Amino acid sequence: MEPGASRLLMPAPWPTDLAFMSMTLDLRAIQPAERSLPGRLLMLFRDRPFRVVLLLSIAWVLGITDLAMTLTYLMNIGMFEGNPMARWVIATGSPYFLAGFKLATMVLSSSILFWQRRRWQGEVGAWIAVIVLGRLTLHWFDYIAGTSKMTYAFALASADPSQCDGMWATFQ
Repeated sequence: MEPGASRLLMPAPWPTDLAFMSMTLDLRAIQPAERSLPGRLLMLFRDRPFRVVLLLSIAWVLGITDLAMTLTYLMNIGMFEGNPMARWVIATGSPYFLAGFKLATMVLSSSILFWQRRRWQGEVGAWIAVIVLGRLTLHWFDYIAGTSKMTYAFALASADPSQCDGMWATFQ
């Protein structure tokens, strides 16, 4: 090589075209996990927007379950409701208004989180939603399991709701 010549302008002593490299390099041997189904699923879970959409889907299932259980109890025997905003919505006396209010809050909150799905704040919000709604679902399991022990309280609350400090709610 001459003293003033550049190394970049000289031809390489080996072939540099991609066709040659693909013939000699088995890409499947390097990344087998990414070509299999578990590997592709793992690649999806590495993607924050995918995780946020998955968490929002879980939150929607849990939210619809909460709405179904709430409507079931309110339209049949009634229930104790500790949330003052929910008591206000129930006081309207319309199951349609309750369902619309619940669905509107779910659409609004999930839209905000979906809009932020590429940011860590969106993922944290989606995790919080799933945790809160998961805890609410567990509360429903406890409430349902405890209804057999609260038969007297239900009868008393149905007969005289003033005995419950305003926490008894029903659509009847």
